[in-house]
Amino acid sequence: MYEWTQAYEDVYIKERIEEARQAQKNAVQNGKILVASYEQFWLPVLSDLPDVEYVGRQTHRAPYGTFEPASDAPFHGALWFTPELGSELPPALKNVKEWHPTSAVVDMNARVVKIQMEEIEITFTSIDVSLNAHDLLREINRELVRVNAGVYVWRIEPVDEAPPVRHLYPNGRIPALSNAHTRADVTGYALLADRPYQRTLVYVGIAAHKTSVESLWASLIRGRGSCSLRGASVLADGEVKMVTQPLAEFNVLHAGILCRKAIPGKWDAKDDAVYALVFGEGNDVEAELQSLALKRLQEALAFPIPDTWAKTLWEHALDAEYIQRLETGGDCRGGVRIDLTKPWQELVQNLLEQEVLTV
Repeated sequence: MYEWTQAYEDVYIKERIEEARQAQKNAVQNGKILVASYEQFWLPVLSDLPDVEYVGRQTHRAPYGTFEPASDAPFHGALWFTPELGSELPPALKNVKEWHPTSAVVDMNARVVKIQMEEIEITFTSIDVSLNAHDLLREINRELVRVNAGVYVWRIEPVDEAPPVRHLYPNGRIPALSNAHTRADVTGYALLADRPYQRTLVYVGIAAHKTSVESLWASLIRGRGSCSLRGASVLADGEVKMVTQPLAEFNVLHAGILCRKAIPGKWDAKDDAVYALVFGEGNDVEAELQSLALKRLQEALAFPIPDTWAKTLWEHALDAEYIQRLETGGDCRGGVRIDLTKPWQELVQNLLEQEVLTV
């Protein structure tokens, strides 16, 4: 499910942390502050400081002090900052603390990072678990630097504890529906992969501001394939319906956009297909799909289909490609397209003659 399942260690970072800490101590002993010319661990970055001017020989000056090349520094571009007596220092040069190397535990299901070092305890939530271990380590350290935590992580260990909530996308990759003007996070989808680089849209749930929802809705009802989802253009299968629900706590709308052919009871005699979709909680998606597909067939076909035929007819229709599986995700747990142009009566008659089905 995830791109990494074992503890990830970056020994190179651990060694560099120790070098930076020692260089920082040397600077303090000389009454100075260690600064980097470019992003380097937790150190203040010269380009981020205000009113700095280059005066030559790798020396810089500002109204609040002077920056000079650091002696015996472990990395290129290290500078010693000497503050001007009585001057007001920028926030990045105030309260400079000693940093420590540490490790972190990443709860992949809860998407939480926990760091514990002596009296220091730090928790980050809503992390992007779709990142590989190297990139996730980098993102954790960037956040630690942003909050000036005083600890820098060189080792992360994943754990898979029972999740407190069920995530729509366990791998953390939230797809987006987009057009030329806007995009929206997708809470669920059902697509038919019937053409290269294009998908037939059966259902999509989106969360976005009202203007974005309206823009995407307009693109879908025009039927020109101007929306894209999961790297492919999407085109709705005929008439679509939309239901919206405001999510006031997030200041967005949640919209469910569904093809009419997927709505029970809305089938039309001229339709070439109907759809069966499974939503909500439940463990046996296959059994639910079989039951729903049978109900749609009972609704659409001109001859009776007994309930006892559900499993057998399902299996043979899948093999004959009278029923096609959909790509689904998020709150849509499964789905199929039922092709009404196929000779269903002939299929059933053959199965009856072979005594695979019985009346």
